[in-house]
Amino acid sequence: MNSWKWIAAGIGLSSVLPAAWMLWNPTYAAGIILTIWSAAASFGAAWYARRTEVQRQRTNQKSLEQNAIQTLNHHRHDWMNELQILYGYIQLGKLDKSVQCVERIKERMLQDSKISKLGIPSLVLYLHSYRTFNTGLQLDVDVVDFVQLDGKLTTEAEENFTQSIMEVVQAYQIGGHSTWEEDRLLTLTFMEQGEELIAEFDGEGFFGDQDSLKQKIQLAVHDKGIRMEQIHTDNTTYRLCLPYVT
Repeated sequence: MNSWKWIAAGIGLSSVLPAAWMLWNPTYAAGIILTIWSAAASFGAAWYARRTEVQRQRTNQKSLEQNAIQTLNHHRHDWMNELQILYGYIQLGKLDKSVQCVERIKERMLQDSKISKLGIPSLVLYLHSYRTFNTGLQLDVDVVDFVQLDGKLTTEAEENFTQSIMEVVQAYQIGGHSTWEEDRLLTLTFMEQGEELIAEFDGEGFFGDQDSLKQKIQLAVHDKGIRMEQIHTDNTTYRLCLPYVT
């Protein structure tokens, strides 16, 4: 139990003292004191719990703001690198390379835009910030067409889906390791099929024991209303299927 809960419980239990006094000396004055003491203890416990909750929310908000700033700085650095490469091609007069670089930038901007429009803030923040805080596994995100989830999922379903995505990515992360000869790549594709949202994970590289990976993915979706499908039994491609609200 958290320390603030112990303190709040202690404040509330302090009313036991005047209650015991009233049982030992049942007078009118003792009843008044018990009433006042109980009210004060209840108010104190509620105030302390509220104050602690506000502090926790402020800490979480500050952490989110710091993560967002780090993510923006990381993206800015990436875009500066792309522009420097493009500028170098232009200086060297390599028109074909310049065009390819521009097309690559356009495609990346389009995918970033699609991710931002998914409609689940926690999921969008996680996907945009992944490269900033995670190493050892490259994550490429693709959004087929323009998947927009506003109004299609309940708040609980959004939270469960985001949590499952994060846990599945982590399962791929810890399932193996990169080597000098082979990098590990995980492609995460979002798409819609009928009245379902599909998140497909396609791993390239070594991800450890396949049965262990499968068990971790099953655990990530357990009791969350999400169906898991393995595309082929001999590789590391899985799908998470979540029905829309009807």
